[in-house]
Amino acid sequence: MNLTMRAPTAAWIACLGLTAGLANEVHAQTDDWEPITASRLQNPEPGDWVSYRRTYDVTAFSPLKQINKRTVSDLRMVWSYSMRDRSRWVPTPIVANGLIYIAEGSGRVLALDAVTGELVWQHLRTFPDDIRASEAYPRHRGVSILNNTIYWGTADSHVVALDARTGRVLWDVVTGDYREGAGHAHPPLIADGKVFIGTTGGDFAARGRFHALDAETGELLWTFFTAPEPGQPGFETWTPNPDSPPLGGAPWNTVSYDPELGLVYFSTGQPTPWSTASRGPGDSLFSNTVLAVDGDTGELRWHFQLVPADEWDRSAYENMLVDLEIDGVMRKALIQTGKIGWGVVLDRVTGEFLHAFKTAYDNTITGWTKAGRPIYNPATIPTIADLDTGKIFEICPHLHGARNLQAPSYSPETGLYYLGVNNSCMNASIVTPVFLPGRGLTGVNYTATLAPGYDYVGEFVAFDPVEGTRKWTYRPPSGTPMTGSALATAGGIVFGGTADRQLFALDAEDGDLLWNTRLNGDISGAPVTYTIDGKQYLAVGAGGRVGPTTSLGRLVDVDVTQGTGTMWVFALPEKEPFAIGRPSRPAAPTRSLLSGVYTAAQAATGEEHFNAQCVTCHEAQNYAGANLANRWAGGTLGDIYQDFSLTMPPSNPGGLSTEDYASILAYFLSLSAYPTGNDELPGDAWELAGMAIGELPAP
Repeated sequence: MNLTMRAPTAAWIACLGLTAGLANEVHAQTDDWEPITASRLQNPEPGDWVSYRRTYDVTAFSPLKQINKRTVSDLRMVWSYSMRDRSRWVPTPIVANGLIYIAEGSGRVLALDAVTGELVWQHLRTFPDDIRASEAYPRHRGVSILNNTIYWGTADSHVVALDARTGRVLWDVVTGDYREGAGHAHPPLIADGKVFIGTTGGDFAARGRFHALDAETGELLWTFFTAPEPGQPGFETWTPNPDSPPLGGAPWNTVSYDPELGLVYFSTGQPTPWSTASRGPGDSLFSNTVLAVDGDTGELRWHFQLVPADEWDRSAYENMLVDLEIDGVMRKALIQTGKIGWGVVLDRVTGEFLHAFKTAYDNTITGWTKAGRPIYNPATIPTIADLDTGKIFEICPHLHGARNLQAPSYSPETGLYYLGVNNSCMNASIVTPVFLPGRGLTGVNYTATLAPGYDYVGEFVAFDPVEGTRKWTYRPPSGTPMTGSALATAGGIVFGGTADRQLFALDAEDGDLLWNTRLNGDISGAPVTYTIDGKQYLAVGAGGRVGPTTSLGRLVDVDVTQGTGTMWVFALPEKEPFAIGRPSRPAAPTRSLLSGVYTAAQAATGEEHFNAQCVTCHEAQNYAGANLANRWAGGTLGDIYQDFSLTMPPSNPGGLSTEDYASILAYFLSLSAYPTGNDELPGDAWELAGMAIGELPAP
């Protein structure tokens, strides 16, 4: 078997004809297609990214090292693709046989050539007119693959199987009623011939449930209800209330799997309504819970409730499966970090609580019992007497959590658990819950605030999961929220991303910043890396405007305007020059701006373009004078060019010609009083990278 994926052959990248609600037909030659077998899913090849977090243990670690500490500074963009989705788009693509598969909540699955970005096929789904009743709409995070089949969970509560080579529908089964709020926004996990998938809808008063389907036929094999009915385990932990039966506890998140134990691990969100003041007392199982179930039968083996008797929507997230030596004993461990500012480490065989460690600022939990039950700060627990009184509770973290959808990564080489965290709070009050279509049944009002003593929000942290300590912390200068998932590699680097559009690479051992670039919007997806024909690529989605961007970004003056989601792909330059006489990358800036690098006429043209197309959302002074010096000191014109050419004009980012963008850059230089010269600025990022910003002209 090949150790790298092959690029799709030209013979089967064909012209596509669109049929509404159906996949585009691809007249394909499939001789080169290599099925993604069950054994390959369980033991992926080094260059693979064929499942959501790459492996069943969801560590999101890649053994690739072509992009490494020494070479990462040379990364450059090789292609990008603009999407339809522009809100709550949190993509993690998968890559198979030279195709990269991307899903959108608006109802589309795309297969692109992973080397060139050319569209190979797309599948379009027509949702019913009342689809906004589903909490899964318009969110979506990805698809899964087995053999020749793509598996897609939809907002209208279907699981759809598509031919991975053409996009043709193979089968389509219903899993629930989207009109009750339920749907699928997260890709399933495919293991042991089964499709394991949970439902969203906890905020919309849907009843949580987790399904196993036959991967070949779509037949429903079993269902586990995470909001139990009378007579089912856990029902006794809810206050009897015919007007508010057990609801919520949606298992909408990432699934992990231990093939040796045959156990499937998934976690759940909050109960509905959110507070015991309106829901009634009780732990409300299986909300905010880690569950381990038998993959064959759906029988519960064990559970651990992270936040019993939840008050403030403290969802759990993915369960990372890592073997750790703890107190001299090698344990088959599980690491869970949720919205609370804590992580917990469990024995994944038995569910035994091993220890907890703090991840971010939190004022609701003061400690943990030996059995692993959180000890709550009584000042953060509302009572029925507080209902509708307007009493304000300072609750930390904010609703969007010490972490949100940004997922962690673990490196077996460093033994560190990498995660972007956010420090924040909310001023919250308890109100009588009223169901509002499209907003749900929550019973809590809230406003975001900075955490006490903090003038920043986001940090990217390397945790030692055994000691429960921070090994190092990277804090972006802007203090912006962390939004991108982590990706650790054998190249000794770890990638992450922020709300203010920065995709970055850090030294995995000490957290030093090695490389960063600014994209079109918040880094809303999870970076993935893969090889095709021996070349390593890095892909990431940006511009999805995720929760922490819109709610926490404003706390540090980060406001990312709504644009469009974009998939970006990067790679190292070719060893040979791209053109005769042009180096693959300028070795160092060689020309000072004080020497006159633009003309007055070019600057005047740039002013016209800026005022005509960009001024509604951008201020020229942000790129001039002291702002230019402060933001790009030590950089080059290539850095500034990359920044604004990806975001202007607001209606069509990147839509102007290179000459037009160069003229706008000349206009910015004129505002900063840099001298004019006889030559125009080139519309070429390579050449602009050779022009140092340096000092401002003397007044």
